[in-house]
Amino acid sequence: MMKRGAFGLFLALIFAAATGFSEEKEQMQVNSILASVNGEPVSLVDILGSTRSSEFQAYAIYSGKRLEEEIRKIRMKAVDDQIDRILVLEAYRENPFDLPQRNIEEELDNIAERMGVRSRSEFTRKLRESGTTIEELRREIEESMIVQIMIYDRVRVESNVTPREVYEYFQAHREEFVSPEKIELAMIMLDPKDPDLERKTKEISEQLAASPESFPELAKAHSVGPDPQSGGNLGEIECRRLRTEFAAAIDSFDAGRVYGPIRTPEGVVFLRILSHTPEKKGNFRELSAEIRERIETSRHDEIRQAYLNRLRAKAIIRYFF
Repeated sequence: MMKRGAFGLFLALIFAAATGFSEEKEQMQVNSILASVNGEPVSLVDILGSTRSSEFQAYAIYSGKRLEEEIRKIRMKAVDDQIDRILVLEAYRENPFDLPQRNIEEELDNIAERMGVRSRSEFTRKLRESGTTIEELRREIEESMIVQIMIYDRVRVESNVTPREVYEYFQAHREEFVSPEKIELAMIMLDPKDPDLERKTKEISEQLAASPESFPELAKAHSVGPDPQSGGNLGEIECRRLRTEFAAAIDSFDAGRVYGPIRTPEGVVFLRILSHTPEKKGNFRELSAEIRERIETSRHDEIRQAYLNRLRAKAIIRYFF
């Protein structure tokens, strides 16, 4: 198995535990080299674990060429993040330090708990089924901690943020503290090239009309869209960002409502509302701590980016997509 970032690996393992997915089983995409840094390759497999959720949600917002462009942007950012990670690890190897082993073991236990396992033997078996080992995961956690420590050491600065700065920031960014209206969606997408498209569309329409609860099973059986094994769940999406065809079709956000068939360039789509979250406006008093943290984070990000830029300036980086 090719090396990847610990965060991406963690996401992939959780996905595998929930859906039975493994890289060896997935044949939909061919692995390829997307970039190299100082001769070390960054492949599609390295980043898919961290991009999968964002790629799924893109299907509810974009279509056609725009969809392809957005997925490209998502993957490009993941490639850049992986390049930065490799460069920081190279800098660490020039001046290494000891890592607290107890913290590494605690992180292993946290991942095991989130995967729903209670023993190391079961954990080891689940990891093996998903295409890795506990030793590989431990190494990934170690590398992730190294990256965090290396960057943290460079952003530890005094952030003397005054109450006036906090209030002025709130006044200038009020719209950012409005929690937008959101819906959680599931999707069934039928292949537009399927010779039985019309028959399947009619049958699924009838089945959903009679039993909306059958949506997840129908997704598993028929959908060519995102994540059919988990019922086509696209996650939470801001209502204002829904693609035009979906926004026009949905007239109520009641949980459980099913809409479709909706004709799109990618295929015939059925949607199900899983949950709805109304818009909520922020209160300054409640948000002051968050705003202070945001200002500090912005200052830290500037220092972090300057450090990464220095590492990149000394590296040989090539992109292949």
